[in-house]
Amino acid sequence: MSFFSKAAAVVALTASSLVSVAPFGATAALAAACEEAHDPSPASDVSTGINFHNETSYAFRVFWIDFDGFLKDYGLVQPGETASYDTYVGHQWMVELYASEDRTECFGPIIPRDTESCQARILWDDGIGIDAGFCDF
Repeated sequence: MSFFSKAAAVVALTASSLVSVAPFGATAALAAACEEAHDPSPASDVSTGINFHNETSYAFRVFWIDFDGFLKDYGLVQPGETASYDTYVGHQWMVELYASEDRTECFGPIIPRDTESCQARILWDDGIGIDAGFCDF
């Protein structure tokens, strides 16, 4: 199996309790805040994990930046939910938070730096922010 097909297979969604109901603007605004060009995720064969914890009152969408620098949608995370993904050290991820129909926020890239799973907490504390424990941000 080539590295690229192996990477695509391993970056499978193992999210807990994901809901497919879209929040206000989530469909229309898909990747609107994160749409600028990105450096591609680097080739890596060192596996790890990344977890996105939604500690806000808003839904957000998780994207992986592929080997060509394009965003790949990995799903919607509702308030209070956690989404967990298998990935590789150095792979880049983005989060697009839907604060309202007219306001989206983009966070990233969020990058696992070693074999310990990365814990990215999206939170609300006097404004929207991120605590990227064990991640580069």
